[in-house]
Amino acid sequence: MPSETVSTRLRVVQYVVIAGVCLFAAGQFYAAEPRPWGVATAWAAGTALVFGPIAWLARDRVPSDRRETLAYVAAGAGILLASVWLGVSLALAPALFPYGPGVWAGVALGILVTLLAERTVVPKRLRGPGV
Repeated sequence: MPSETVSTRLRVVQYVVIAGVCLFAAGQFYAAEPRPWGVATAWAAGTALVFGPIAWLARDRVPSDRRETLAYVAAGAGILLASVWLGVSLALAPALFPYGPGVWAGVALGILVTLLAERTVVPKRLRGPGV
């Protein structure tokens, strides 16, 4: 199977997963009363500011074969960190674990802003490995 077909299929799967998270977040946000606009805005801005430059630099500086390996390592570290954070917050202070529709909506919006900014705002000449 050509690598271009695999790459296209992988990109489609990634977009479907992101769309699913966004739909889930939108559903939770819509069902919340009152809607947590402040929390959603803060998490959207924080997510976009943290993941935007990281995504751009990783796509720009790291070869594609290494990116996949680093993505697995980052996902594993994220799962480990989330598990430890959840355990500690439930044991010591439940307020440390920010769960709710505002967080979900904010993170989903931040990821969408990052993807859109990378595709539309960052000039094509700055997306290449020669930068």
